[in-house]
Amino acid sequence: MKNAPLLNTPSTTRGSLLLELLLAFAVISIAMTVVVDAFISSQRSYRVMAEEGALTKTLTIVLENITREARVSQFFRCASAGTTPCTGTSFYMTHIEGLNAQGAGEDISYELVGGVIQKDSLDLTPPSVNVTDFDVRIIGTRPQDQIQALVTLTASSVDSPNVKVRLQTSFTERLY
Repeated sequence: MKNAPLLNTPSTTRGSLLLELLLAFAVISIAMTVVVDAFISSQRSYRVMAEEGALTKTLTIVLENITREARVSQFFRCASAGTTPCTGTSFYMTHIEGLNAQGAGEDISYELVGGVIQKDSLDLTPPSVNVTDFDVRIIGTRPQDQIQALVTLTASSVDSPNVKVRLQTSFTERLY
């Protein structure tokens, strides 16, 4: 009776395939959860970086526009009249004669109105950007001074208010 089948097999070997399958399923489920969580986290990070990039691009365009105008202007100020050192949410400058199509003395204004930066009452920032701070600091008042301007913009995304960007630039008036 050497090759006779065993009738009494130990109970520990019965059902071990089921336990192995359950254990394998648990390990695979945990691994898949970790992978999916990592993927979702990377997607969230990508969206935040894309929003920050879009905000940075928009604010850079506004700051470049302001500095480009300032290169051909003088009489930087925070109010439509006066030249005292100031801090405000508006920026005014006056073009110099011969450098623009309208002639000398054309006033240019940049203002924060309802979360939008406006140049001469025209919107510069899109509706998807909420500008929360437009800070202008002007130093110097006398004609022999080189007046300096420091402009800071802070904005958040309308879609993701927790995504914020702050950019700053400074420039000095040219003496002509």
